[in-house]
Amino acid sequence: MAYDFEKYREKREKVLGVRKRGLSFGAVAALVAAVIVLGLGGVAVPKTISYFTTRNLDDAIYRLADSTAWSQEIVKKIDDLAGVRKVVTDNHDKRLVVTFNRHETGPEKLKVVFNRDGVAAELLNRMSYRQRMSILKKEAEFETP
Repeated sequence: MAYDFEKYREKREKVLGVRKRGLSFGAVAALVAAVIVLGLGGVAVPKTISYFTTRNLDDAIYRLADSTAWSQEIVKKIDDLAGVRKVVTDNHDKRLVVTFNRHETGPEKLKVVFNRDGVAAELLNRMSYRQRMSILKKEAEFETP
């Protein structure tokens, strides 16, 4: 008759002093791997989502030719255009920043609206939305409260 290892396992472990304590190596390794993956995911995922939501956005900065303030009617018309995400004026209402999806609209369509309303607007700058946000963030660091 062959020796049955399972039949006398408990007695053998008791005599040899083998005791199971704590977590196995595999469980500890899996726990460490999960912490690393979740930590890196927590850092990378928000930046990735931010990039994908703003990758097609551009900003166009306008001012009126006579350097007067922008009327709220024109700002509202621009804001209602398809593809325009946000329209913001500066503190003195002299400059107008239009954030738009470059695949849906562009400065040429905004110029049509300005011409239709008889507004002499000048395009000062067109830049990537992410670039403009980066510039504003750097400028905010230099300002003192």
